[in-house]
Amino acid sequence: NVQSSSDNRSTIIVYGMLTSPAVQRVLATLIEKGLKYEFKLVNLRANEHLTSSYLEKQPFGTIPLLEDVDGFTIYESRAICRYLEMKYKGKGTELMPRNNPKAEGLFEQAASTELCYFDPHANNIGRELVLKK
Repeated sequence: NVQSSSDNRSTIIVYGMLTSPAVQRVLATLIEKGLKYEFKLVNLRANEHLTSSYLEKQPFGTIPLLEDVDGFTIYESRAICRYLEMKYKGKGTELMPRNNPKAEGLFEQAASTELCYFDPHANNIGRELVLKK
């Protein structure tokens, strides 16, 4: 669901909770790219992610969600990070290798390993430490 509007502003908006590893992933990317952003809390405990206004932007009701300066909306943390790297190429830290098949292959290997083998366990630990308090 590609959303874009003529709403031009100077700051990217990130919706989520700071305790979310997925939100932290996006914030780390923004910081590495040197991009200004505004953080808007979506309190999952208060079911703010299930409101009709949030579900219009993110139909699965998950976090994070990013609204770019031109109004473009994107969700899923890894997709957001790749989008930011591609759109803001040349700003801040270069986060993905380009024009080198071996380096790109190793990057994709590491990204897949993180997604499949590390992230599920880290999220389980996070839920135990944060949400069950």
